[in-house]
Amino acid sequence: MTNERAAVAAFLRKCNAYAEASIQRKLERGEAEDVAKWESYIEFNNHALEEIANGTLDAWFGDAETPNADPHVRMNVDEMGHVERSVWLNNLLTPRPVVLAGTTNADGGVNFAPYSSFMQVSTAPPYLTASFSIHKDGRPRDTLTNLRTSGSAVLNFLPPTSRGAEIVDETATPLPPEEQEGARLSLLTGQDDQRLLKEAVAAVEVTYVEEHPLPDAVATLVVLRVEAVWFTSSSAPASGLDVLCQHGRDDMTPSPQGWKRRVTKHYGED
Repeated sequence: MTNERAAVAAFLRKCNAYAEASIQRKLERGEAEDVAKWESYIEFNNHALEEIANGTLDAWFGDAETPNADPHVRMNVDEMGHVERSVWLNNLLTPRPVVLAGTTNADGGVNFAPYSSFMQVSTAPPYLTASFSIHKDGRPRDTLTNLRTSGSAVLNFLPPTSRGAEIVDETATPLPPEEQEGARLSLLTGQDDQRLLKEAVAAVEVTYVEEHPLPDAVATLVVLRVEAVWFTSSSAPASGLDVLCQHGRDDMTPSPQGWKRRVTKHYGED
């Protein structure tokens, strides 16, 4: 249903763009008598867009009347194989934004690697956590090695495009530490910081704080402090950015663009 909502909303926005262009053309030709009709048309579409966003028109869409079955089947994850367990958890706990972590090694070389495990856990102070597994040969991830050495990283948020997915696919390819992933795709980076990707929608600059081995796991939990954010301007975006996300185990997808409702009760009463 989300895709249906997004398609209808996109169509209405295109209709409004056409209507606004028609108004401009009529004004230029001195045909102002029809402008009011086009303005009413835009107002109606905007009202429909608002009702799509807040869920008022849910009943219009295909699966709105399909009841959800109760989740009554319990499956013990300890009885699952690694792949089956990964599929279940990724299908349930996604979408999550994918970041391209840029780090430098001891020789100054730049490493890029995609991750979807970064998570904000505190605003004051601003902390993120991330989980780093190991390579099949037992080596720690280059990103973790570089964080331990250099103490910092730049987390690039990718555009929700085929190009963004290609960047994830290529930089996820296992390579020897001396090979730079950026060279495989001709990635353009910032002049002031080679870890900053010019194609990024935004970026977060972090420093290494501490790490903790996860019990009975080969992964390491790392705590990172946010030092700066990189964006196209100094003004914060009004809402969530449209960035590349992981949905399921291996699928790349745009961030959700269907209906939304803002919740504010967590701020308490004024």
